[in-house]
Amino acid sequence: MSFKNPPKIKNQNGEERSVGFEFEFTGVEMQDAAEMTSGLYGGKVEQISGYEYAVRDSEFGDFSLELDASLFLNKKYEKVLKSVGLDVDKLKNKDKLEDTLRDMASTVVPFEIITPPIPISKLALMEILVEKLREWKAKGTGSSFFYAFGLHLNPEVPELSAESVLRHLKAYVMMDAWIRKDANIDLSRKITPYINEYEMDYIRYILREDYKPDLKKLIRDYFQFKNSRNRPLDLLPVFMFMDKETTQSFLEEELTSARPTFHYRLPNCSIEDETWSLAEEWNRWLLVEQLADDEKSLEQYCRAFLKMDDKSVFGMKKKWIKLMDRWVNNVR
Repeated sequence: MSFKNPPKIKNQNGEERSVGFEFEFTGVEMQDAAEMTSGLYGGKVEQISGYEYAVRDSEFGDFSLELDASLFLNKKYEKVLKSVGLDVDKLKNKDKLEDTLRDMASTVVPFEIITPPIPISKLALMEILVEKLREWKAKGTGSSFFYAFGLHLNPEVPELSAESVLRHLKAYVMMDAWIRKDANIDLSRKITPYINEYEMDYIRYILREDYKPDLKKLIRDYFQFKNSRNRPLDLLPVFMFMDKETTQSFLEEELTSARPTFHYRLPNCSIEDETWSLAEEWNRWLLVEQLADDEKSLEQYCRAFLKMDDKSVFGMKKKWIKLMDRWVNNVR
């Protein structure tokens, strides 16, 4: 399957847009994965710690390889151990403890390969990395019920404006149910909080024809409806990039980096499945961009969504998926 082009290939500065990827998997040691990445794209492997590697100066920039950033990179395990009277700093074999924790965690916590921004015209080269990981028997989402592993896409936004971000958000919330069905999102991921659906009251609020917020209001409303980074389309990175002060005023802890990208985190990362491809997940995302770019269709579907009876959310979703099926078949 080939990678399709989005409606807008260039950003607002006339430069080719790029996409970053985050692959979650296990079954391949980080050092091996780092050397594999270096072999494919060049660059020098650097071990930062027992649970973090980097590939510096590849043909695309720097790759990062990590084991659960929140647990290890912030050393949260030290706080837990100190709470039961164990001071990690006083241990003679601290490195051995970290190795043991890493081995235990890797059974349910994925390794991650975080790519630098990849130009849209070069995306097919990332499929080679998927194939190589599969050759090395990497384990993905479908390898175990406990592997709620995901593929995150970070497409550069085509335009840094509240209006453009809102159009894409509207398009996404209307496509969400269809994508979940078409992509066969794994149960292990559905029951985790990482890809919680947007609440219906927020969806109806933003789909209104008279909802035309400036950036600050868009950000405030996002938080006031209790949205967080745990949404299938996480807008916090682009909000941080566009208005750091307003965004930070709502954040309880620093978990979001500022970047001019959407953070699309819904897909499975089914590396173990030979029928699964990066291009297929990318092309599903492009349906969101296509709907966002088609102002007439976007307005039409917003009105249709708001008119639907929401007494039964399940029944409404079934009807809406059929409606989106027809739209997808027309644009594909």
